[in-house]
Amino acid sequence: MNNEFDFVVIGAGSAGCVLASRLSENRDARVALVEAGGQPDPVISRIPGTAVRQQDTKADWRFRTVPQTNLYDRVIAYPRGRALGGSSILNFMIYVRGNAGDYNGWAQMGNTGWGYDDVLPYFVRAEANADLDDIYHGTSGPLSVARHAHAHPVCEVFFEAAAQCGIPFNPDINGADQHGCGYLQATIREGTRCDTATAYLDPARGRPNLTIIPESLVTRIIVEGGRAVAVELLDKGRILRRLDANCEIVLSAGAFGSPQLLMLSGIGPADHLRAHGIDVVLDNAHVGQHMEDHYAQDGSSRQVKDPDALFGTLTEGFEEALAEFHDTRGGPLATMHLDSVAFHSVDPGAAYPQFQSFFRPGISEFERFAGKIGRSTIHLGGYVCRPNSRGSVTLASANPLDAPLIDPNYLSDPEDLRLMIALSRRNADILNAPAFDAICEGPATQAQATDAELEHLIRETASTYWHATSTCRMGPEEGAVVGPDLAVHGVEGLSVCDASVMPTMVSGNTNAPVIMVAEKGADLIRARH
Repeated sequence: MNNEFDFVVIGAGSAGCVLASRLSENRDARVALVEAGGQPDPVISRIPGTAVRQQDTKADWRFRTVPQTNLYDRVIAYPRGRALGGSSILNFMIYVRGNAGDYNGWAQMGNTGWGYDDVLPYFVRAEANADLDDIYHGTSGPLSVARHAHAHPVCEVFFEAAAQCGIPFNPDINGADQHGCGYLQATIREGTRCDTATAYLDPARGRPNLTIIPESLVTRIIVEGGRAVAVELLDKGRILRRLDANCEIVLSAGAFGSPQLLMLSGIGPADHLRAHGIDVVLDNAHVGQHMEDHYAQDGSSRQVKDPDALFGTLTEGFEEALAEFHDTRGGPLATMHLDSVAFHSVDPGAAYPQFQSFFRPGISEFERFAGKIGRSTIHLGGYVCRPNSRGSVTLASANPLDAPLIDPNYLSDPEDLRLMIALSRRNADILNAPAFDAICEGPATQAQATDAELEHLIRETASTYWHATSTCRMGPEEGAVVGPDLAVHGVEGLSVCDASVMPTMVSGNTNAPVIMVAEKGADLIRARH
């Protein structure tokens, strides 16, 4: 097998599949795509409603955080995709871009070329939108995007209730203005999941200049004379192999894997590397630091008066629902039932929404008890869009088979707790709005809770929404890991292109922004060569 390439892309996830596809469009460029996992489950990975059933399987890295000081020392499970397609094969398929302020903020931090007007063309280029066709959306890109055809009509009640609380309906939360409530779009194609392996990698598989190397863990990037020249990998866990890169090595292993691999390769905080017996290639204190994540609360719920009237004769058993999906592309597994959203604020003068709230009827896979879906409730939870708390990713050891130490450091900034308490109250207010009185009974939970009680619930029960970013952040050399061109400061022939390079996190789900970063990153890399 050939061991020499022009480009070696590490990680076949949401970014890596995009990069491999775009870089191999040039038939003269020899591209290798290396992925630690293999093919995902051909059934479960395709069905929208079964996302949670891929967690803690072989398609998941099965990460855990360190005990969280501000959450009663709880350890939080942190699923990350370990398969071709990465986390896009087990996420909830939600297509949210963030808002213009997020990207203009990146540019204001010194990242020229990353303002909203700069990145919008890459969102458009990626997208094959089935519902929207205007200056904000594309219709001919690789990534299929559409509203869920099986969103439950109760979402309309949510929109009415939100409007009664001052949150207007917004037909396109990815368009001119993020503020408001509306239907979410999903990365979906003909009723099944459209992950990045499906969208980008499958059409490129036949190219003779693209070599896909699955089930192979990269253990080290080899740097010689200040230049990254090769990678070492374990091929199917048995053979140590070297791949040489004539042009560039592109690290796309995600917000946890990318900083870990940089540090294993001697690029990172010098004292930390020496403590693990790793020779220092480049001292950069920012590698693995500045981690951001959305810490989300399950939120408020309210009892449904007549589940049969609201949800009808629903298939409740999982195996039966699986068979129904295969027969009709419908039923309770046709969606995760996270089909509608509200972006809103509580503080006067907020330029962009402070919160993202997800409405969820109790027929979601989240609400399966004793083998059956619990249909008795509706739920409204969410998170602070731009939290202030910062965490880190560090090495547990110099062994590349050991998971890194993941410390999101949730609620380390008191402002995050203040806003989460305010969000709890706002969600309860929406569920208590008159529109829901026709179908619900009793008050929404948390409506009468004290601040102390809400604080306890937030610390005891809230969890990640799996949006880790910024651990190899982009910016000027003195405060970052990569520059606006995504090249690693101080090392030639090496770049990072995934969620880890975001200078700050975006106001919403991260899969669509990661795909945008990879689309733009591919152009930046091609321009260098």
